[in-house]
Amino acid sequence: MRRRTNATLILLTLTFLALTACSKTAPGPAHPAAPAPTAAAQEAPVPPQNATSPSAPQTDSQPGLQQPATDGTCLECESVTPDKDRAGCFKLRPGKVVKNKKGKTVTGRCEPQCIPYARCRSGINTCRLGDTGPIEWFECARKNKNTTSVPKAGSIMVIGSEKRHNMTTGHLGYVEEACPNPDGTWTLRFSHTNYDRKCHLDLDAKVLFNPKTMRAAFLSGPWKPWAKDLKILGFILR
Repeated sequence: MRRRTNATLILLTLTFLALTACSKTAPGPAHPAAPAPTAAAQEAPVPPQNATSPSAPQTDSQPGLQQPATDGTCLECESVTPDKDRAGCFKLRPGKVVKNKKGKTVTGRCEPQCIPYARCRSGINTCRLGDTGPIEWFECARKNKNTTSVPKAGSIMVIGSEKRHNMTTGHLGYVEEACPNPDGTWTLRFSHTNYDRKCHLDLDAKVLFNPKTMRAAFLSGPWKPWAKDLKILGFILR
């Protein structure tokens, strides 16, 4: 009798273990279909269009700035917004031809010079020191930690003194676009005024800039024939 009871217990135990193991691996029942919305649910107020989900990812992208690829294989350009004013806030005015005290005919300065033009395009009005030259503006901005050696769209590129072409006070202009190259250099789209002292405007000149040597070469525009190794002081930011 005792042997039969033990055999029965063993059989029940094995059966229980087998059922428990199957319950862990067998697929569960299919989820029932969602019930149709009730009339009350259909009449529920719709959230406003500009409401954001708490779980939605937030971005800090700015208009006009092309975002870099996340895989690190693509180098993207940074450009100013297309609606950025290119001519409406200034007007080129050639200097008047007059005679000086010695009776020599001279031509007055074209306006705006490179600094007023760059201020107009960029909106950067720091370091207003009266009749400031490009190098003076850069040094003031550098002391205020408003400069960088990395090109930025919307910044002001400052060219150092160039005695060979009588540009002793330096020169500057507006960076329309900055494109990084795989070799570490940058291709810039650069606009400046009064580059020839004849009151002309040069828009969208192509410039190759090397941040390691802080040198730049004009690849297009009126300066292309001679501007092959210009010293760049840096870029003025807001």
